Amino acid sequence: RRPAFPAGWTFLGPGNIGGRTRVLIIDPVDPTVMYAGGVSGGLWKSVNAGERWEPVGDALANLAVNSLAMDPSDRRVLYAGTGEGYFREEVRGTGLPLRGNGIFVTSDAGATWTHLASTATNDFHWVNDLEVSRHDPRRLYAATRTGVWRSSDAGASWSNVLPVTVRGGCLDLAARPDAPTDYLFASCGTFDRATIHRSTDAASASWEAVHSEEGMSRTSLAIAPSRPSTIYALAAHNGDPNTGHGLHAVYRSDSNGDPGSWTAQVRLDDPDLIDRNLLTNLWSVSQRKCGVSNNDNPLTMGWYCNVIAVDPADAEKVWVGGVDLFRSDDGGRNWGVASYWWASSSEGSFAHADHHGIVFHPRYDGAANQTMFSTNDGGIYRTENARAAVARGDDAPCNPIASQVTFAHLNRNFGVTQFYHGAVTPDGKRVLGGTQDNGTIVSDIARGTDSWTRILGGDGGYVAVDPRNPAVFYAEAQNAYLVRFNAGGFGSPVNRGLLDDFLFVTPFVLDPNDADRLWIAGRSLWRSENRGDEWSRASIRLPAYVSAIAVAPGRSNRVVAATTSGDIHRSENALTATAATGWPSSRPRDGFVTSLTFHPTNADIVYATYGGFGGVHVWRSIDGGATWSPIDGSGAGTLPDIPAHSLAVDPYDTQRLYLGTDLGVFVSLDGGASWRVENSGFAAVVTETVVIGRGERGPAVYAFTHGRGAWRAELVPAGRRRTVGR
Repeated sequence: RRPAFPAGWTFLGPGNIGGRTRVLIIDPVDPTVMYAGGVSGGLWKSVNAGERWEPVGDALANLAVNSLAMDPSDRRVLYAGTGEGYFREEVRGTGLPLRGNGIFVTSDAGATWTHLASTATNDFHWVNDLEVSRHDPRRLYAATRTGVWRSSDAGASWSNVLPVTVRGGCLDLAARPDAPTDYLFASCGTFDRATIHRSTDAASASWEAVHSEEGMSRTSLAIAPSRPSTIYALAAHNGDPNTGHGLHAVYRSDSNGDPGSWTAQVRLDDPDLIDRNLLTNLWSVSQRKCGVSNNDNPLTMGWYCNVIAVDPADAEKVWVGGVDLFRSDDGGRNWGVASYWWASSSEGSFAHADHHGIVFHPRYDGAANQTMFSTNDGGIYRTENARAAVARGDDAPCNPIASQVTFAHLNRNFGVTQFYHGAVTPDGKRVLGGTQDNGTIVSDIARGTDSWTRILGGDGGYVAVDPRNPAVFYAEAQNAYLVRFNAGGFGSPVNRGLLDDFLFVTPFVLDPNDADRLWIAGRSLWRSENRGDEWSRASIRLPAYVSAIAVAPGRSNRVVAATTSGDIHRSENALTATAATGWPSSRPRDGFVTSLTFHPTNADIVYATYGGFGGVHVWRSIDGGATWSPIDGSGAGTLPDIPAHSLAVDPYDTQRLYLGTDLGVFVSLDGGASWRVENSGFAAVVTETVVIGRGERGPAVYAFTHGRGAWRAELVPAGRRRTVGR
C-alpha cells in the first residue's frame, strides 16, 4: 500500500517553550543523566544535565507520563506510570483527566520500554506515584485511583494493600530512606476529605491512618532526608476547585508520623499574606495591595499544583510549590517567595507558573552545591542558589525581583508543549497555535525548533490567519479573550460586547468566503462583519455550550455549530440571524463534539468528530448537517474506541481524510470506509488539530498535538514538487 505520508513526519517545535511536566529523576551516580515525564508528551532523557533533551518513550502506547521511579540497585531500570488522575483536564472544556494505560518499564536506560500487562486494567488508568523498594528491587508500590498496590515480582502481578474509595484515590507516596523495612506513607483523597496513611513495613504489615482533618483535601508529603523522623505534609482545602482549594495547612510530625503527632505550622487563616496563600495565585490576591486593580481575584490551585520538599541538608528548610515556589527556613512556620511567574522572563526570579515537582541535585550539600530543579507547566527550571534570600513581607508580591534565588529554564529540544489548536500561514512559512498555560506561540519554520516566541499570554486557544495577508491573524486567551494582530505584530482585543458564557477554550472561525467575517460562540452564536470590531448575537441561547463552528465554502449563509452535549445546529440564513433566531439541530449521538469540517468544494458534505470513549467518533452529513451517518470504518479498518479531535479533507483527493485522535493521526483513503494509523516518526500523542497547508514541496499535513508540539508531513515524496492549487 502506498504511504499516506511518503516523507514521514518532521518535528517543528517548540523545543524552547516547554509544557506541563510532572516528574523528573536524576541519576544519583551520574547526575548529567536526567529523565523527565511530560504529562501528555512522554518520556525524555538528557545526558548533559538538561542542556538538551531527546525523546526516549515515543514508542509507548500512552504518553501521559505522571510518575517515574528508578531501581536503586540498577540505574538502567526505570518504571513510568501513566495517567494524570488529579487534574480535571480542560482540553476543549471536556472536564476529563488524561487517562493512562498502566505502567511501563525499561531495563536499558530508556532505549526500549515494555508495558506491564498486569497494569492494563481500570485500576491503573491513573498511576499517581511509584516507589521501588530499597530492600528488594522486585518490590514495587503504585498509588492509583483505587488505592496503593504492591508487586513482589517486578510488576508481573499486583495486590491492593490499601484500598480506598475517596475521590482521586491515593496521590502521593513517601518512603523513609533510613528504615530497615519498606516504611511508607501514602496520601489519599482529593475533592474528598484526605487522609495520610502509614505502613512501617509495607512488604507485609497493614496500613494505618495517622492523620486526617475536616476540610483537608489533596495532600503532598515529604520526609526530611537529614532527619527522617520529621515528615511534612502540604494540604489543600477541600472546597470548590475554582474558589476553595487554597491552603488548608502545612503539617509537621517530628515523631515518625505517629498518630497525634502532626501539628499545623500554618493554616488558611494565617494573618501573613504569603503564609496563607501558598496554594493560591499570589499575584491574584495582591492586586489592590500592589495598586494594579480595585479588586482581588483569589485563584486557588491546590488541587492542581501541590508539592512539598525538604532541603537534603537541613530539616528546617522546607520548599512548597504551588503557582509559585516558596521557602521556609524555620520548619514551615514562616514563608518567603522564591519565584515569580509574573516577573519578566529576563529576570532571575522568573520561573514558569504551576509547580508539580521539586528535585534536589544528588550532590546537594547546601553550600558548594545548592542546585535544585522544579518541573512545572513551562517545563523544567533549575536554580543553583537554592539557599539565597527569598522575599518576605506583605509587600513581597509587588516586587517581582525581590527574591535573590535565580532560575533558568532547561527547555532545549524539550518538545512537550500542549497545543489546543493551530494554524499555518498560506505561504507555509509560519505556524502558530494556542497552548496550555503557555499562551499563543508562533514560529518561522526556517528558524528551527527552538525559535518559537510567545505573542499572547494565559492559556492559548483557537487561532486563525487572514488568507489575504498572513501578517494579520487572530488569537485568544481563555474564555473568549480574542485579539487581532496586525502587520508589525501589534495586537488589540476584539471581544468588546461579547456578553456570554464561554468554554475555557472558545471556538471561533473566519468565514472562508469573507475574511472580514468572524464567528464565535459560547451559549449563543455571535457574528462580526468587521474583523471583530463589533459583534451581534446570531442565535437564541442554546441548551449547551458551543464547542465547534464551521462555515460552508462558497455559501456563507450555511453555518453549522456543535455543542458539548452532541447537538449539531445549522442555519441556512446565518448572515441575517439575530438573538431571536433558533437554529434547528440534530444529534448523531450524545457527547462532546470536538470539530466540524466542510468538504472543500461541496457545501453539502460536512464532517463531525466526537471526543470521549464509547460510540462512533466520526460522522458525515451529505445534506448540510441535517442528517448524519457514521464513518468509523469496518472490520480491520475500524477506528479504535478513542477520542477524535479534528478532521481535515485533502483538497487534492477528497477521499483522503486525516483524523487527529488520542493516539496520533489516522488516515482514510476511501472517505471513511476504512482507517489506518499513520504515525511513522510520530508518537501516539493526543492530536488536537490537523490542517492541510503549503509545505516545502507542495501540500502538507500539519498536526498540532497536546503534548508533543507541532509537526508537518509532506504529501509529496522527496525529490518531487507539486504546485499548490494545481
